[in-house]
Amino acid sequence: MMSYKFIPTIEFKEDLKELDGSVVKFILKYIKKLESSENPKAYGKELSGNMVGLYRFRVSDYRIVVKFINNTFIIQGLGIGHRKNIYKILEKRL
Repeated sequence: MMSYKFIPTIEFKEDLKELDGSVVKFILKYIKKLESSENPKAYGKELSGNMVGLYRFRVSDYRIVVKFINNTFIIQGLGIGHRKNIYKILEKRL
């Protein structure tokens, strides 16, 4: 079985730095679960509209937004933040 590799963008790393330490630990554990999954898309939901092709994963009140790179086992972390504002933040980045 081929495992997935999570590669965060610079923005994703900056988002992570803004979060509380206990939340970061929880999120990193969740990312490890995605990397070791045979089908990580099953844990998330595909987004629509101008974010079609991106997936979001719920981690408590936070959302991890990623892009699966075609024909590879790479998950690109695009952003992470509170569910109330992560989509507005991402719209500015895309």
